[in-house]
Amino acid sequence: MGFLYLSTLRTIASMPPPVELILPVPGIRHAVHQLSDPAEFAIAVSGGHLIADFFAKQECPTRIEQFQTPLWALDFQQANVKAHIHCPLPGDWASVGLMRSPVESSWYGRQAVAGVLMCNPPGQAIDGCIVPGFQCLTMSVPATVWERCGALAGRMDDGFENVSAICLPPETYARIERELTSILPLLRNAAKIPGYIPEATEWVDGLVIDVLTMAWELSSGVEIGMGSSRNRTRLAHRAEEWMRAHLGDAIQVPDVCLALGVSRRELEYAFRLTFDESPRDFLQAMRLNAVRRALKHSSSHRSLIDIAFDHGITHLGRFAKNYRTLFGENPSFSRLQNCPRRG
Repeated sequence: MGFLYLSTLRTIASMPPPVELILPVPGIRHAVHQLSDPAEFAIAVSGGHLIADFFAKQECPTRIEQFQTPLWALDFQQANVKAHIHCPLPGDWASVGLMRSPVESSWYGRQAVAGVLMCNPPGQAIDGCIVPGFQCLTMSVPATVWERCGALAGRMDDGFENVSAICLPPETYARIERELTSILPLLRNAAKIPGYIPEATEWVDGLVIDVLTMAWELSSGVEIGMGSSRNRTRLAHRAEEWMRAHLGDAIQVPDVCLALGVSRRELEYAFRLTFDESPRDFLQAMRLNAVRRALKHSSSHRSLIDIAFDHGITHLGRFAKNYRTLFGENPSFSRLQNCPRRG
């Protein structure tokens, strides 16, 4: 069965014939990350640059374990923070997230629990809200592998252009979890040795193709955000984009409503559905996270006050208190850590 899986993946990815096994091949890249700062989340999804905005203080680090080869990447994520995440994907890269935790998380305005696949075709951004206890496996592949899985499923004619949420049958999800339990130790051992280790990679090759093909097979008629839910999700993301574009201005929620031509109540519904936060709290968290990134990762010598004003903050006392509540330290301490030490 393992040989069949490996042969299938080579065919799907238009790889050379099996004779390539005698040639040197790259090994499995393996990394484990402990993420404590919003900016550190950039690497959390292979193939994309993730942006995280914390909504609450993180009590312990978020853990990311990654395995990468030329044909697939697996990101095992265990989050310990409430945050909004946004990760644009390039046009030549697709991603499928397998939800693995009993806690609910919100994706495009839809609640997801263990056994749900969130499918992001090439070029479609990953966007959602994570919470403490959130666990997910993200499978990422080149567009060629994604498209050929569609061909295997017989679905290429009607396409897969939008993000979809798919509920796996319980027995299917249980089988995948059993396979993952067996695969992880093999992958960790394989990553220590140069070159591919057939026992590990053949199994993963087959699982990746199985899950992606299944996503295509089950995707008919399950585009997320139908009806009013879809309209409110679109509204929330339009508002988010407008907020980011005007983050340097002293805007408030009424300014957002007037700019988009919607009522405050409708905007409130949209944000609660999509981000599980009010527009006011979302805007505040966005500003605090942006200030933190500027303080910790900027080489600028501008003052703390100027940086706060750059991000639309006008009440410095309230800003310091909210910053300390969210990140567990004063903004001046974050700035001090970024200052070069004099010998």
